[in-house]
Amino acid sequence: MNACGLRQLASFAAIGVVNTGVYYAVYVTVNLQTPYLAAHAMGYAFAMSVSFLLNSYITLRTKPTWRGFARYPLSGVVNLLVSGIMLHLAVSALDMDENLSALAAGLLATPLSFLVARWAITAGRPSTPPANGTIRPRVHERQR
Repeated sequence: MNACGLRQLASFAAIGVVNTGVYYAVYVTVNLQTPYLAAHAMGYAFAMSVSFLLNSYITLRTKPTWRGFARYPLSGVVNLLVSGIMLHLAVSALDMDENLSALAAGLLATPLSFLVARWAITAGRPSTPPANGTIRPRVHERQR
């Protein structure tokens, strides 16, 4: 992975930490008035939306799209499945501690989750300037 990819992975991981706090804040607040599973679902949905926006703007420095938003939850599914498989193997096959294994599995699954998130957000976007040689100005330059 090149320097840009490593920067993006570090940003993705940092946003994941922030996002955990967002989830928990929403969960605790909503749980004051609703059952805990409903609070969990609302906190998760809100945190996933915040994560998508932060990763679009900060990690990948791109404008979010509805198509990317629809694909973005796949990164969470990949993380859940891969970390779950790693957790199971660590505990059942390697006889590792369940709590440490959960942390290790989550950390080890993060790079794959990042790759899926990056694909979800950026798939279908042009990676090179238009073929006719014109260079499109950045959004903030067009608004002047």
